[in-house]
Amino acid sequence: MNTATSFITIDITALSHDGRGIARLAPTEGEGRGAVVFVAHALPGQRVVARVTRRKASFMEAELHELVRQATNAASPICPHHAECGGCPLQTMPYEQQLFWKRTIVLDSLSRIGGLERTRLETLLGPAAASPACTRFRNKMEFAFGPNAAPSGAHDEQLCLGLRRRNGRDVVPVPGCALMPPEALRMVSMVGELAAKSGLAAFVPPDSRPDSRPDSRPDSQLEAEPRKQRGRGCRQGQSRRAPIHYNIPKQESADLGFWRFFVLRRGLAADLRTPRWWALCITSPSDAQQRARVRALGREVLAAFPQLAAFIHEERATADAFAFGEKRVQTLDASGNENPGAARLFQPLNGSFFALDAASFFQVNTAAAQVLARTARNMLRPMADADAGAMPRRGLLDLYCGVGAPGLLLAGNYAALLGLEQDSKAVKLAKINASSHYGQHHFFYEAGDAALRLERLAKCRADEMWATIYALGQESPEQLADVPVPAPTKHSEQTYPTVTDALVDPPRAGLSPRALDALLRIAPERILYISCNPATMARDAAQISKYYRLQELAAVDLFPHTPHIECVSLWRKR
Repeated sequence: MNTATSFITIDITALSHDGRGIARLAPTEGEGRGAVVFVAHALPGQRVVARVTRRKASFMEAELHELVRQATNAASPICPHHAECGGCPLQTMPYEQQLFWKRTIVLDSLSRIGGLERTRLETLLGPAAASPACTRFRNKMEFAFGPNAAPSGAHDEQLCLGLRRRNGRDVVPVPGCALMPPEALRMVSMVGELAAKSGLAAFVPPDSRPDSRPDSRPDSQLEAEPRKQRGRGCRQGQSRRAPIHYNIPKQESADLGFWRFFVLRRGLAADLRTPRWWALCITSPSDAQQRARVRALGREVLAAFPQLAAFIHEERATADAFAFGEKRVQTLDASGNENPGAARLFQPLNGSFFALDAASFFQVNTAAAQVLARTARNMLRPMADADAGAMPRRGLLDLYCGVGAPGLLLAGNYAALLGLEQDSKAVKLAKINASSHYGQHHFFYEAGDAALRLERLAKCRADEMWATIYALGQESPEQLADVPVPAPTKHSEQTYPTVTDALVDPPRAGLSPRALDALLRIAPERILYISCNPATMARDAAQISKYYRLQELAAVDLFPHTPHIECVSLWRKR
């Protein structure tokens, strides 16, 4: 095969952690193995013509150009938009095979990136737990505003609301999307039609404009740098992606377009029985007239859909692709009146109910989240002292705690809990959830940089750490940075935890090097690591495994028809 050409015909044999098909070229003369090729939008079992987009010494990157032969066991797509939409790339793969490859991705990541023994991993990791539902399972979904384009590439400047086109920035209307119920899709359709009539343009990120890329603009106009992912907030949908962050002046950001995202979330009303929808519209910074247009749109949608509990408008000044706002400007309740409290909703999880804001992070697959929570609880079960047969007094470090779940589901086995979270709004809700679940227990929550707080705790002696947490728990989070570590009272009547466990549930980027280093210096007895990204979990596992032994490992599918998989691993100190 001539690899010098731009197009190659290859057989896809495996799936990478990011959902690309993997093939291996025939070895050239004098080489033992051929180069690996990663092909976007190709799946195992297919024979494809791929267009090479990047060449390196040991691998190539390519994208699907033509499907020569479909996999022998290919399934029919569940969604009529499969050929155009960039979501759900595994639709033509039978669900049992999806679970097989997701398990394989976890094993490959932990063995190749993490350096763990493959044989032991095979023993520990059973079949991936299936999602109870594979369609209509999402309780939250993000839709983007943008120009619609015909499959041929000819642009129709009519603004529309939908999902990103495969291999492009254009937006595809998805009235038949298989992930959301019909009533939600009707809301999306109506919002898209009303936005198109507003006369305001859709926001187009600068990295999709050839004349405004970071490397083509003067430094005085644009400074581009990677944006650090925001704790759990970056899991808004998921996403958990890290797009380029542009430090663009507010006015210039607004000039890139107005309409950005529309987010729908399903939850329970305050009675904990009535299902409702919450809508979140994200725009560029707006003036009084533009806000009035959004308000009128929201009231029209609220009047048309009685099941909609609130319509929320948030603004985002930075020119990136995050689907959450920086500033909330109005919240309309079901009657169309301003009511900030209408943004509150509740989500069930393993017999408990968690209060959250419409913009808060929570798992998007409610039924599968129940499986994930049970898996975590069964792993981090109470452990008696081996010598005395007694239950030691334990404390739990809950890192990236969000609104409190799943830490609060595990907290019944602990005398104290410290939850760390970047998002201050999530911390307020975590405190509310802790109080409603356990009353006045020794549960502390802090907003801010988890790495900074862990570094502070790592300076304490093991027998002083929880005394420090109790003491600082009485201080406001804004004061903690400058507060000296208090000395524990020798004759205190307070009995502090003597053993510490850690629950770690970071964003897709995994733990920062600082946070991981500090956590290992604290040296909790057990670490329960929950991750939606096997690759970054494996990277962190390479460091954790130097001091801890992997005891249990599980995979739970919260995202059918995508390559994403949620992993749970339990580590015990050697």
